[in-house]
Amino acid sequence: MNLSIEIAEYNDAVALVDIYRDAYSENESLGLPASASKVMIKEVQDWIKTTMLLKAKEKTTNNIVATVRLKFNRDWQCYVLSRLAVKSTHKGKGIATKLMEYAESILINKGENRLRLTVAQTHPYLPKMYEDKGYRIVGERILDNLPYDEFIMEKLL
Repeated sequence: MNLSIEIAEYNDAVALVDIYRDAYSENESLGLPASASKVMIKEVQDWIKTTMLLKAKEKTTNNIVATVRLKFNRDWQCYVLSRLAVKSTHKGKGIATKLMEYAESILINKGENRLRLTVAQTHPYLPKMYEDKGYRIVGERILDNLPYDEFIMEKLL
């Protein structure tokens, strides 16, 4: 698939909300609720203003098919990759991998040397997917408000 990856713009928020709700509905069906499945336009607009939100567009149609967020975490003193979402009709085509590699290259160019993410410990495939991409479990986060806990995973860039 021929993609272009760019920084999301304010007027992309509606399309990004649709992608989040679609992509994260799978987590909901797995019993892994996530706020991204109910995200609102204003919240995505805030992410566009305050974080590095990337979008992946099909070059032929110019439709946004995926997104990922990079946000600096002061406690961890590194960026966190989060809110990775690929439209359900486009999953399994390597789009998540391309987005992640692009995000990592941005951070390498900024002189960053590591990147973290969190993932539900009981998700059936995501911990292994991230491990295959070079991320290692470095801790866990206990979540009192959700029915699962998360692995903290890190990749050295």
